[in-house]
Amino acid sequence: MNLPRINFFARILLMITVFVAPAVCHGEDFKVFTSEEYGFTMKYPATWVKVEPKGNYYVVFQAPDLTDNFRNRIHVAAHKPVKDPLEVFLKELRNGIADLQKGSGKKTQEVRIIDEGEFKCEVPGAYYFFIQAFDDKLRIWMDIVIVFFKQDQTLLRISCLAPSQSMEKFQSTFNEVLVSIKFASQGASGGAPLPQRPLETIQPPAPTTMQPVPPPPPRPQTTYPPTQTPQPPVQPGMIPESAPEQPRRPSPEMRLEQQPAPQVQPAPVPRPGPRGPLRGPEGPSTGIVN
Repeated sequence: MNLPRINFFARILLMITVFVAPAVCHGEDFKVFTSEEYGFTMKYPATWVKVEPKGNYYVVFQAPDLTDNFRNRIHVAAHKPVKDPLEVFLKELRNGIADLQKGSGKKTQEVRIIDEGEFKCEVPGAYYFFIQAFDDKLRIWMDIVIVFFKQDQTLLRISCLAPSQSMEKFQSTFNEVLVSIKFASQGASGGAPLPQRPLETIQPPAPTTMQPVPPPPPRPQTTYPPTQTPQPPVQPGMIPESAPEQPRRPSPEMRLEQQPAPQVQPAPVPRPGPRGPLRGPEGPSTGIVN
């Protein structure tokens, strides 16, 4: 190899070191765009400029230089309040692409969904589509990355466009923009998954706030008569020992039967005058007229 050829390769190596190495080491700078109207923030390349949006787009960022006769762009569409779930808008996009493929009475457009799925970022539930479409004017294939974000009732749809043959160069830039989306209502924690508590720190469930059921009112106590021991039948002329004495008027028959046997008394000394109950010191009163 001659000396001029060696010098030529040395200059090529020097140019690679000067232009490529800083880009690898330092990367691309970004600015932060804040939307107070829709309550979100996002990054965008510092060298890109905001242009007047067209159609239903909220803001558009555009690259300063052409790439394959096209200026790479980032389109942002914002809507609120949106009460429908995110799946409704994902289905609309799929149906819209299917209509473009059929033509819908017009010229059939070459467009297809290459990939779709969950987009991992700080906004939970974000979903992406990777689409390829042929641009009839530029006669080139375009790569389009569309990501849907929904927080409460705010919906964002961000589309990143670049020629297919140069998309690999801008893939990291677009990814940096898309993962930077944050909503003000997320707070400091954002959409990051919450840490799982270890089993040993789980507290028992809090006691219920139900009022205790009051005890039923006491049932009235039924007073039963005291149990009486059955007494043997009382024979006429006999008074049981345990039976209390009840004042009653005896019948003549019972009076005769209940009279105690007459005690033998010494013959009283006849006294003049009327006779009545014996009340003398000779004996107790018998209640019977002599």
